[in-house]
Amino acid sequence: MSLWRADPERAANALLESCLDDLALPASARVLAVNSNDGLVLALQRHGVAVEAWNRRLASGFSASAEPPAGPFDAALLRLPKSKDELEMAAHLTCAALCDGARLFVYGGNDEGIRTSARRLVSLSASTETIAARGHGRIFALTRPPLPTIRGRLTDWRTISPAGLATYPGLFADGTLDAGTALLLSHLPELTHSARVLDYGCGPGAIARGLRAAHPVITIDLLDNDAVALIAATENVPGAKSNLATDLTSAEPSAYDLILSNPPIHSGIREDHATLERLIADAPRCLKPAGVLQLVVQRRIALDAQLAKSFARTTITAEDGLYRVWRAELPRR
Repeated sequence: MSLWRADPERAANALLESCLDDLALPASARVLAVNSNDGLVLALQRHGVAVEAWNRRLASGFSASAEPPAGPFDAALLRLPKSKDELEMAAHLTCAALCDGARLFVYGGNDEGIRTSARRLVSLSASTETIAARGHGRIFALTRPPLPTIRGRLTDWRTISPAGLATYPGLFADGTLDAGTALLLSHLPELTHSARVLDYGCGPGAIARGLRAAHPVITIDLLDNDAVALIAATENVPGAKSNLATDLTSAEPSAYDLILSNPPIHSGIREDHATLERLIADAPRCLKPAGVLQLVVQRRIALDAQLAKSFARTTITAEDGLYRVWRAELPRR
């Protein structure tokens, strides 16, 4: 199995580290590493590169922010995002923080779409240069264009989806109401006016907005690891409290009457249930004694045994050809 499939971040780090000489970074360059991890930053520092990280999503050892730190930087290393529209936005925002004439290096795996991704950046550069192609991965580069051609602010990328949600590139379902979320919202439990609800992995806030429409006066909290998602969600659900986090570790104990989620089950191109498993394990601590965890996942993912480890009662409240809504009640203390 290719390392890009088994451990894509490790493969990306190895590719970039093996090609540092090919990048020809200027001496004493100030470099911005975008969508990076602590392994990459440490590797670059070992090679004497003065590097600063920018992640829109929380990563080990790093904070997250919707826009890059103040430049100017002499070069930037952009880890290929999952979605093509996010690549375009990330490249523009990164170029806005670069010096005139500085180069942006984009790297990723062949299975991730790196070979065709340069086509998405024609708005920045009519031509790109392939720096390296090895080990099922590739690096290409472009030179920062004149500033008037760069859409360098997050607000330049804000759109309104057909569902009426404010959204930005790289958000779940592009701000639409996907079938799983719609099924979840059509089978909500009864709530009192004083209820407090958490939208876990909120994305642009489709669940929270649907909940607010059904229950206008309840308290709604938003949690996501993506700083851009939280900006969209707070626009779409005015008055909701946002929490930039990867899990419930910092959440208040016994705080919620209901936790709702359409949890992500992929990390990049790989299926990964880590977020789903953490949610099920951590939710009982954050629910009130009679609280409920309700989530929607694809039907092929069986959750009864896993939910039974933490909850006294588990039911399937709805399902269709693709999705199933699970409700877990009365967490054991």
